[in-house]
Amino acid sequence: MDETRNHLTIATGKTILLATNEGVKAVSAENPWSFHKISLCDAAKLLVFLERNRENVPSGRQRRKQAVIIETPGNLTVWNFEAWLIRQAVRWDARAVPLFDFLRAQETYGLVRFLLDESVGITSIAALSQRYGVSESHFRRLCRQALGNGLKLELRRWRAAMAVLDVVGGSESLTDLATRHGFSSSSHFSREIRNLFGFSPRQVRRSP
Repeated sequence: MDETRNHLTIATGKTILLATNEGVKAVSAENPWSFHKISLCDAAKLLVFLERNRENVPSGRQRRKQAVIIETPGNLTVWNFEAWLIRQAVRWDARAVPLFDFLRAQETYGLVRFLLDESVGITSIAALSQRYGVSESHFRRLCRQALGNGLKLELRRWRAAMAVLDVVGGSESLTDLATRHGFSSSSHFSREIRNLFGFSPRQVRRSP
């Protein structure tokens, strides 16, 4: 028997969230219980966006912990995990801080944060990979693993989403806003938003 294994006993009626990069073997000693697998990449990516405008957020390049275990609500499932994580981040629940630290130490967190900070106005993947410090082929592999889509498509969606948020909350002209977000013209901006989201920027602009 491998004595280096860590054994965790979960009491009846309790739900535990285990975040780890190692393999896990789930064994029920008595009654059957439910086990849901949640993507670390998806959780880390979501946390980047939740912390996008938060001040004093630690850098993603942290020392990686082996595992984090926290107690969570009994109704937590793979289907409501994102909503739960959003609530913890908005309320800044201290009980979830170890999970936040764990997610920030993942390659995905640092990569997505880098892309959000560095990709504005840069369309060359070669240039991005050079700034990230890895080869272009390795950078593409990291991005596909972290994002689940090709990098260019994901950057298009991010740019469009951030532009739409500025449309909703601002009074800047669509032409100026389109230029600031790297679109060649307001018509290019409108066409891109309609193709990606199914509506035009003018349809989401709030009336004065």
